[in-house]
Amino acid sequence: MWISSAPLRISLAGGGTDVPSYAERFGGMVLGATVDLRVTVVGRPGRTHKHVRACLDSCSSTADGGVVANPFAQEALRRHWDGGPLELASFADVPGGSGLGSSSAFSVALLAGLEAGRLSPAEAAEAASVIEMQGLGRPVGRQDQYLSAFGGFRLLRFSREGTVEIEEVPVDERFVRQLDEELLLFFTGTTRDAGDVLGEQNARVGGSDRDAESRLHEIKSLTPLALDALKNNDATALGEVLGRHWNLKRHLGSRVSLPVVDRAYADALEAGASGGKLLGAGGGGYLLLHAREAARAQVRAAVTAHGFTEQPFRFDGRGVRVTAVDPAGRYEELVPAH
Repeated sequence: MWISSAPLRISLAGGGTDVPSYAERFGGMVLGATVDLRVTVVGRPGRTHKHVRACLDSCSSTADGGVVANPFAQEALRRHWDGGPLELASFADVPGGSGLGSSSAFSVALLAGLEAGRLSPAEAAEAASVIEMQGLGRPVGRQDQYLSAFGGFRLLRFSREGTVEIEEVPVDERFVRQLDEELLLFFTGTTRDAGDVLGEQNARVGGSDRDAESRLHEIKSLTPLALDALKNNDATALGEVLGRHWNLKRHLGSRVSLPVVDRAYADALEAGASGGKLLGAGGGGYLLLHAREAARAQVRAAVTAHGFTEQPFRFDGRGVRVTAVDPAGRYEELVPAH
């Protein structure tokens, strides 16, 4: 049996510039970090049957991995399953479609498990990207897969030629713990498909919409500012970058924001938040806010008054991990090679 897990991520700046419709023309740059919320996949050889039994979004048994209900699993099995009897189950710390990259984390974890830890983080990230972007044809980028596979604070550069440069960003541990306290995460209660939300942005950029291109250029230009905020241990400056990012992003498509989010965000700023944004493609999911200690209670009260639920989290540098468990119950961690 193997147990594989991969972390969820928070995108701090540059999100959207990794989508191929933009990155292949202008090059993209994203700064993000992983947290202690994860997706876990458990797999073992089947003992009572000779097919795939998968308990993912729902349970199913099939002789053909190509008809497993979960489309990400279906595509992963088509490309990486050896055809032997297999039982699969998955667990996530947050709902799917909530802006923390859970679909990509699931794909990275599943692939790492199916390949018994033989994939490097870069290989796992690229294989997961192929599944989502080519196999499933989703109009998404590659930041989620790379952040989940590598873990930690990372600066990702996406070239016009399709290569990805991964740079580890050293952040003072005391400042990381400060961010754990000052960055607040709230679930809006609404989930969505990132591909659906990004479809409009993708079409606008693919059609050379000057306004969309200009907004993404500005979003990319915020990435060095967020990087400077991390290097200078300046949480307020980081919060302000989040706010500037959101003001640009929310006009990239008609489904990026929601009226209740706009009201909650305005009230959070009134209560003392320095800035924030919806994570992921937008359209619901999780709202990230920065608030200094003096304003934290007021910000919490302002946002929860809209029915949003706070989600505790901490930054965590661990990327994808695979553990093998033998019949005697002995554990061996299969750490992917960097």
